[in-house]
This record gives sequence, C-alpha cells and structure tokens, in this order.
Amino acid sequence: MAAAAQLQGSTATAAAYRRVRAYSIPSSCRGLRSPLVGHPKILISTNGVGLKTFGFAAKLSTNDNAQVEELNLRSDRMKEFVQAEGHLQKRSAKIHDFCLGIPFGGLLFSMGLLGYMFSRSTISIVLGVAPGLATLLLGTLSLKFWRSGKSSFLSILAQAAISAFLAWKYSHAYFLTNRLLPWGFYASLSAAMACFYGYVLLAGGNPPPKKLAAIPQQ
Repeated sequence: MAAAAQLQGSTATAAAYRRVRAYSIPSSCRGLRSPLVGHPKILISTNGVGLKTFGFAAKLSTNDNAQVEELNLRSDRMKEFVQAEGHLQKRSAKIHDFCLGIPFGGLLFSMGLLGYMFSRSTISIVLGVAPGLATLLLGTLSLKFWRSGKSSFLSILAQAAISAFLAWKYSHAYFLTNRLLPWGFYASLSAAMACFYGYVLLAGGNPPPKKLAAIPQQ
C-alpha cells in the first residue's frame, strides 16, 4: 500500500509539472523585449539636438535663456525705431516752392513797375506790381516757415491761387489782343507756375531741412 501511494504521488507531481511547462513562456520567446526598451531618447537644447538614452528631455540653460531674452528685447527696440522713423518721415516735393516762387514774384513786380513807369497804365499795377509783390512776400514767408520747420501749406496754396488767376487774366488778354508779348509770355509763365505749385501741394509740401530730417536717424 505504501508503495502504491508513493507511486500515485509521483504520477500527480509529474502531471502538475507538465501543466506548468505547458503554460510557461517558450525559450525562443524569452529573448524578445519591448521595442522601446533601450532606444535612445532626444535631448533638445539651444546648442543643438543630441541623443540621450532612457527618455525625452528639453534642456535650456540659464545663459542661453538670457541671450534669447536679450535678442528679443533688441528686436522689439528695432521695430519701435523703424515704426517711429516711418511715422516721422513724410512725403515731400523734390524742390521748394520758394525756389521758383521768389524769382517769379520778383519778375512780375519789376516788369509791372517798369510798365507803369513808362505807360502809366493801371493794368501794370493790377496784373504786375500787386500780384508780383504778393507772390514775393508769400515766397519769403514760406522760406521762413521752412527754416523753422513749420508747414508752408497756406503760403503755397495762396501762391497757386495767384498764379492761376494771372494765367486766366493773361490768357484772356492774349485772346483779345493776339499779342505774344507780353500777354502770351505771361500767360504761359503763370500757367507753368500754377502747375508747379499744384505739384508741390500734391507731393506733400516742401522737403524738411537737413538738420531736421536727420533727427529721427540719431
């Protein structure tokens, strides 16, 4: 009986061992590991991208952070400077109104005065001396405003109105008399000056003095 019981226990042990072996992992699969185990991990920094095992890491040193902040500050200052400079700089004409306005007014005044002295005609006063003197004074006033950095818009507008009025009156006199001198010449000159003043106004006025134009660049 004892021998039979011992034989039966051995048989049960062998059967249990076989069942455990049946559910155990085959030796051929024991070497397989997860595809992520042991893979290199990325190291990100401002100096470059490197590799580091066992994980992802983003590293930014204190010195690099300070340099980035300084570059951002410089960029912001540069943007503010460009915006301020663009705001201060404005469109302007290539030539000042008084560069031609003063000689034009002086010519009208002198020729009108000579015409009145020789002919004693009031037309020389009305169409020569008076508009010539007004244009001369307005051109001088525009020069004064330009030197002080002020706008000469009203002065240029007044000179343009005088030139347009003279062009109309001289053209009317030329059509009535058909005389090229002096009416045809004065009509053409006055029309040209009216167009010149119109260009200065449309272009944005007189260009600023060099000392004032250089201020935003400092």
